[in-house]
Order: sequence, then structure tokens, then C-alpha cells
Amino acid sequence: MNAPVRQLGCHCGPLQRCRSPARTSHTWHGGSVGGTRGRATSGTLSRALGGMLVLAVCGCMNPELESYYGRHEIPAISASVNGTDVLAGMFTEAGHEVYFRRTLVTSEMASADTIVWFPDDYAAPKSEVCEWFDDWLYESPGRTLVYVGRDFDAAPLYWKHIMGRAGPDQKRAYELRELEAKVRAARPRDLATDDLDCDWFYYEQADTRRASKLGGPWAAGIDPSKAEIFLSTKMIPYRAERLLTFGGDVLVTRYSTTYWEASGILLVANGSFLLNLPLVNHENRKLAGKLIAATGEPGRVVFVESGAGGPPIDPTSTDNSLWTLFGAWPLDAILLQLAVAGVIFCFARWPIFGRPKQPAAESTADFARHVAAVGRLLARTKDRPFVVQRVSQAEHSRASASEPATSARQPRRRAAGPSLPPESKGN
Repeated sequence: MNAPVRQLGCHCGPLQRCRSPARTSHTWHGGSVGGTRGRATSGTLSRALGGMLVLAVCGCMNPELESYYGRHEIPAISASVNGTDVLAGMFTEAGHEVYFRRTLVTSEMASADTIVWFPDDYAAPKSEVCEWFDDWLYESPGRTLVYVGRDFDAAPLYWKHIMGRAGPDQKRAYELRELEAKVRAARPRDLATDDLDCDWFYYEQADTRRASKLGGPWAAGIDPSKAEIFLSTKMIPYRAERLLTFGGDVLVTRYSTTYWEASGILLVANGSFLLNLPLVNHENRKLAGKLIAATGEPGRVVFVESGAGGPPIDPTSTDNSLWTLFGAWPLDAILLQLAVAGVIFCFARWPIFGRPKQPAAESTADFARHVAAVGRLLARTKDRPFVVQRVSQAEHSRASASEPATSARQPRRRAAGPSLPPESKGN
């Protein structure tokens, strides 16, 4: 369906450094960029999500909707409407190498060129997380952090689309599900003031509204009447260049400082045009393509997945045994399959099933076994005249050995001397 997306679990080995010269020297920008990259992959995955809508209406899918936020899933057919699978596929189609992480390990992030962070947290990032990203952006030029606020949930939008396709007998049930999704997606109103402010921006509460008119450099070529972009809060960044706006509200901005050499942060108000279900919309995909192009030349992209409070920073491992490999993706899946195969091999090779049998003892003085072995050797020659000749020679040798040895012995004779004349009787 698309180029494979590489994955790493929470405790995999370090990412290998692979920075191209073009990436190192590129100037970080986010203005008039094209949105053509990734259309093939995003179109394929978004069509799959669109098919989920049809299957749901026909009653062919599980009524429970996957709505976890900011994470990927394998296989993609079971992905969440709030997942990042489609966006990751667009990055891959654009030539990037995509990874997924749940922790910020400094040594392993040294080879990353772009970090995409979808925090499942309505509060602004903690100061220690902002400081870690500040250091990461400072250490190497040409790096980009894409921060996407939590001010959107695609589940109510999903049930709204379903109701437009459902029959009269299903419409009431889907209305209840939409209402339930809106209650779950409601932004908490009891956030403290400190939770609404960070080093990059601050939040202000506002009513939910749809962006009906877009402004800024990224608005070129986008039809806002067809795009589905929503806002429930106001993200107000410090010292940022506005790239996409709706009235006086900011949708996408570029944040940078003087000590970040050609690096910066793309602050996105929410994922209403970046999550799985919103990317079914063609206009939303064009905006996502502009965001991907703004990250620069193809490199290594890491999607950071985190919950409330942000991702752990350089966590210390409490268990250095080999068993920790079973909890690291993709080694956990590989090792589990190898373990199952090993158990099956052991059961097939060594155990004795049923009552044990005592095999007959083999005799070491059985001449018939010698004859059979010689016969097998002769059969391997596949030369009948040679075999007949050898058998005849063996029979002749055996017959000769069975006859008694009769060697004629000649008696010893004394050497003959000169003959004497016969004696005369007269003498």
C-alpha cells in the first residue's frame, strides 16, 4: 500500500546518524512551499479510511470506534481516527525515514532531523520539555520540531459523516454516539493558568468554530469551503511568523530564535487537518503536504507519542536484563515468534510421547549386515558387468581358499659321484 514505515519501541538502540549534505545546509523556512509530496500514500490510506465509513454504515465493522489520540497502529485498517498513520505515510512517500518514540533520549535523537509531536495533553508543554527541545534545536542546524496542539478530536466528525449515510433505523443510534464522542472530546475547563502557558505560546479559551476563510502564505491553493478545519481554543505564539490564519486566529506559525541556526518550530493549533480521518479530505491533504515540505530535505523523522505531562526525558533503565528486549518494538514481535518456533522445535525433536519402548540390541558379529553393506556399495556403482565380475571373483577366491593345500615335496638326493667299475670276482 505504501512504503514501509520503520518503527522503534521505547528502549530500542540508538538511531544511526545519516544526515545528507543538502539537509545540513538547508535554510529552514515555512513560507511558500508546495504541497505535492506524499499524495500517493496519503490518497491510498485516506481511501482506506473512507472505506471504513462505508463499512460502518453497512454494519460490517465493530461498532466500537478506535479514537486514541496521537499514536500509530499496525495494521492500518485498525488505526484510530485520531491516529498519525496517514501523516507518517506522507512523510515516508516524500522520502523521509520515519520512526516512532515514546521517550526523549538525547543520544538517540541526535540523528533526527525532524520531530513531530502530537501530545495527548490539553495543557501546554512543561518547561523541562521545552528546554530539552530548545537544546536539541540548538545543537545542529536545519532541524524542525512540529508541535500539534490537542485542540481537536475526530470522533464526533466521524459519527457526523456516518449519520449522513445511515438509514432511518440507524440515525438515532449514531446521533447518540456523536453526542457521547463530543462529551468525551470536550476540553477540560479546570486547567490552571500555568497549564495554559509555555515558552513558545499560550492558550486562550474560545468557542468551537470552523475555519471558513483562510489567510497567510499557506492559504494559496486551498479552498476553505471544502477544507474541514476547526478551532476550540486560541494558540497565541511569541515572536512567530504566521503561515496559516483564520481571521485573527492562528492555525500554523513558525517560531524561531536567533541562537537556533536555521532551525525552528512549526506550531500547529490542532490536528484537524493532520490526523487520520481529517486527511480523507483532499484540501486537508494539501495543507499537510505543505507542512511536510516546510521541514526541508528528506531526512529522519521521529513521531513522539506522549500523554499528560509530556514524554519522559532520558529515563533510567531499572532492568538491564535481556528480558527488556521483549518490551521493545520491533524486537518484541520478532523474539516472541522465535520463542514460539523454538518451543515447537523442542517438542518435535526431543520428547517421547506414549510408553517408552526398548529397542532390540544390535549384534556386532552379524555377518549378514556386512554382506548387505557390500551390496549397497555395489548398487551405488550402477554398473552391472562390474558387479557381476566382482561377485565372480569373490566366489572364485572363496572356492580356492576351501581346497586343501597339496604341495608335492621332492625327497632329498645325495650328489651323484663318479661311477665305479664293477668288481671282478676273480680278484
